[in-house]
Amino acid sequence: MRRARLFVTVAFASAALVGAACGGSSDAPNAFPTDTPDSGGGPSGTSTGGPNGPFGGGDAAGLSDAKPDGCASSVAQVERAKVDIIFVIDNSGSMTEEMRQIKLNVNQFAAKIGMSGLDYRVIFIVTKASSSTQTGNVICVGAPLAGANCADNPPLFWHINQSVGSTNSLQLILSTYDSPNAALAWNKHLRMDAYKVFVEVTDDQSSLAHTTFDTQLLAKAPAGMFGTAANRRYIFHTIAGWTPGTAFVTGAKCSTSENNGSQYQQLSQLTKGIIDSVCKTDYSGVLDNIAKGTVDRLACELSVPQQAASDPTTVAVQATFPGAAPQLLVRVTDESKCAANPNAWYYDDNLAPKKILLCADFCSKVNAAAGTKIEAVVGCKAADPR
Repeated sequence: MRRARLFVTVAFASAALVGAACGGSSDAPNAFPTDTPDSGGGPSGTSTGGPNGPFGGGDAAGLSDAKPDGCASSVAQVERAKVDIIFVIDNSGSMTEEMRQIKLNVNQFAAKIGMSGLDYRVIFIVTKASSSTQTGNVICVGAPLAGANCADNPPLFWHINQSVGSTNSLQLILSTYDSPNAALAWNKHLRMDAYKVFVEVTDDQSSLAHTTFDTQLLAKAPAGMFGTAANRRYIFHTIAGWTPGTAFVTGAKCSTSENNGSQYQQLSQLTKGIIDSVCKTDYSGVLDNIAKGTVDRLACELSVPQQAASDPTTVAVQATFPGAAPQLLVRVTDESKCAANPNAWYYDDNLAPKKILLCADFCSKVNAAAGTKIEAVVGCKAADPR
């Protein structure tokens, strides 16, 4: 089912940044005309002063009491959040039906990620079919995600033709990432500034401990590609032998699996990923759940406007719900202040920010209201964060 939340982040990713330069309009190369009805100004949409402008009145939203009558606004395009998704699929003899389910549902999964406005890529690590009619434990990903006749579809999709056994998928993630065999190396398809999302599909257990995998993955070059132990930039989702309704990690394996896959489950717990059951006979809901989890995790990240790079204290954030006037949000120092200030946002780093992050409760409201716009007004001094 197409959920309302998926439309919201398209607004994040399209033209939802208002850049204001005190005394003049922005000269950003992606600037839109200033006569937008959402810019909060007068007939031409250029004024940000006055009682209804985002810098007027010094209201409880946390903006400065100053009324910079000379501040003009223009609309600059915001960079979409980026996510690189890596499917690692056990293609051993017991996985025939599970592989078929992935093939049947992966295009729907990709479409849901795309509708969210996230800038995504997909990589498959599994034995590749030589044609769309080949049978056996191989996968041919179809269009529109892939190209014709199982082909790659750069920059959206790559298929790494690597057989994955029952217990060695974590080792293969590590060894193929920077393999000297160019056909197997997939590091060249990743983006440094993208969040990495793994989707493990197996009915067995890993022979490599999850802690060892995490340590070795974080050590991969270039440094920071997958984050650090203190700030991981990857999520590990698991579709394995977990039995629905039982405890994660310790619960018994589901009926058609070989093992409960506890090592994979612990990776998901470590990275706040999703755990689902490989024994389900229809994976449409399984991949929908993973798509939703990915979107919900990343959709409320906005890039910091270029105009604010030299002074991040000149950014205010506002939300416009359908049929409502723009609502100014409170800036807080960090996530810990969100409980006391639910309609708020914060930087990923207060000194050198790269991301604007919405507090979780407000993000949920935005995701539930189709057509909501999130905008950043740039150029005039805002109040100190709470």
